[in-house]
Amino acid sequence: MSFFKIDESKSYATEANLMKALVKYGLDKENPLVVRNKEGRWTAVFHIMWSSAKEGGYIGFASQYGFLTFN
Repeated sequence: MSFFKIDESKSYATEANLMKALVKYGLDKENPLVVRNKEGRWTAVFHIMWSSAKEGGYIGFASQYGFLTFN
């Protein structure tokens, strides 16, 4: 069984704040999976196949901002 450690990812108190951050970082068009962690804070999880990496972009683009990226 595998678990994502989303509690260690960058998180925001509200969904609206997360969405503003995704726009700020240019991640709003990357189809993230928006989730809440154990503390009820909002974060986004990105799959490599959903990201710009599939088009030759930087595979760690979302993770450089503290978000989880998985394959």
